[in-house]
Formats: sequence, structure tokens, C-alpha cells
Amino acid sequence: MKASQLILTLLLLLTLGSCAFFESSEDDEVAIARVYDKYLYQSELEGVGRGAARPEDSLQIVKNYVDSWIRHNLLLRYAQDNLPEEEKMLNDQLRDYRESLLIYLYEKELLVDKLDTVVSEADILQYYNEHKESFELKEGISQVKYIMLRMETRIQLDSVRKWMRQTTPDNYPKLRGFCNDNAMRYSINDSTWYNKDELTALLPVNKFNLENAQYNKSYLEVPDSGYAYLIKFEDYRIKGADAPVAFVREQIAGIILNKRKLSFINAIHKSIYEEALKKNNFETYLDSSGKVIK
Repeated sequence: MKASQLILTLLLLLTLGSCAFFESSEDDEVAIARVYDKYLYQSELEGVGRGAARPEDSLQIVKNYVDSWIRHNLLLRYAQDNLPEEEKMLNDQLRDYRESLLIYLYEKELLVDKLDTVVSEADILQYYNEHKESFELKEGISQVKYIMLRMETRIQLDSVRKWMRQTTPDNYPKLRGFCNDNAMRYSINDSTWYNKDELTALLPVNKFNLENAQYNKSYLEVPDSGYAYLIKFEDYRIKGADAPVAFVREQIAGIILNKRKLSFINAIHKSIYEEALKKNNFETYLDSSGKVIK
């Protein structure tokens, strides 16, 4: 079909009803354009141009779509004709990718349905004790509680200071309630550890001697830019020491889960292979020396 004929066809279709082109009809295999032996059909343009403000805008959208389709397929044909080896290699890669993707999706679905994802504290402690040498600290870390308050906060802090210095099961709920009601930001969990970069992001470490506070397990009240920080250093581990379990708990849980996944997938592979072997679903045609059996 020549370009002038194509435009006349598009104009004729435009008059059939609205700004939306090529609504479904009984004849969904009307060819709109051709590039060599490949055709663009009317049904493939359903909805193209829908929503345009004016009929002429809708027409232009369709014309642009058809022109883009022609140019794309001309380039594709030239690439296929001039790069036959590359096309074969690409087809092989796409086949391999599709097969790998199907296997991955199947394994993923099995993992979601069947894998036990609960990692107990006992599991974590056992792995930690068996691989303690793997958790040597690459930098020093601190166990810190802190509360960030507005400077203008007018509250009697004597009890809060006492609770921060020595948190107990009895006063922890009171401390948490105070933080929920008054703090801008806080962390009062005794099991939370931070490295220097994390502390720098959370606290005004330029206002006090960080190393001294860490080593001495100090309690500090530090003003900074309209805020007051109540800080209690609970513990410290130097570079090269064994990491506390709490510091590597999530890392260990991830390692345990990954090991479970690998073990589970290997068991599935083995089960599929053994079942197929039992049912004679595959054969090999090589002798013991690796030659093809004729």
C-alpha cells in the first residue's frame, strides 16, 4: 500500500465514529501497513489515538504509530539480513534466559510455599558459636541509648536521668512512655549497637569526646542547635574483637536462610531427577568411554 493510500485509509477510518481509532469489528485482520513479509493489522492499533482532543490529533497519533512501526521493522530486517550469526547467538541467549527464568520462578514459588523461614534465637546462637571467628569486628562499635528533646521542653527530668543511667524491667515502660510523649527521636533498646558513622549521623559527637564517653560508659546531656540529647553509653567493643550476637543477628539469620534455600533447592533437584530416573523419563546415549552408542 502506498503512503497516499495509507493516509486515505486512515482518513476513512476516522470518519467511522470518534477520536478513538480502530474499535473492534468483525474484520480484525485488515492490513494497515507492510514491511517485506510482515504486516501491521488494524486490530493491533486498537485504542491508538483514544483520548485525543480532536480528530486530527487522533489521526496524527495513528500516523506516527504506523510510521514508527515501519521504521522499526525496516531496521530489524536490515539487522537480521546483515547479522545472521549475531541473531542466532541472540536467539540462543534468549532461549537460555527463558529456560532459566522458568526454573527460577518455579523454585521461587516452591520456596514461598514450603521453606521454613523462622530462624530461632537458638539457631542464631548455635551458628554464632560455631563460626565466631567469622564475626571479628572491622571497626569499633558502641551500645548506646539516647533521647533527643526540644530545648524548650519544660519537664522534670530527674526520673528520666535515673532511668537512662540504669534501665530495669520495672522502669523501662516508664522511660518508653516518656519518649513516646516527648522525644523527637530516641533509641532505648539495650541491644542496639552503632558504629562511628552511625553515631555521627544520630548524635552531636562533635560536642563531646566520643572515645572517652565510650570507654567510660558515660551518661551525657548535650545541647545542640535547639535540641538537648540525653545519652547513655552502655558498652563498647574495639576493632578486632568478636562482634556481639545482637550486632550480627540479622546477618546470621540471612546466612541461615540462604543455607536452607540452597539445601531445599538441591533436595528438589535430586527428587525430580530420581523420580524421572525411576519412570525412565530420560536416557543417555553414551558408553562408559563417552562415545555415542550407535
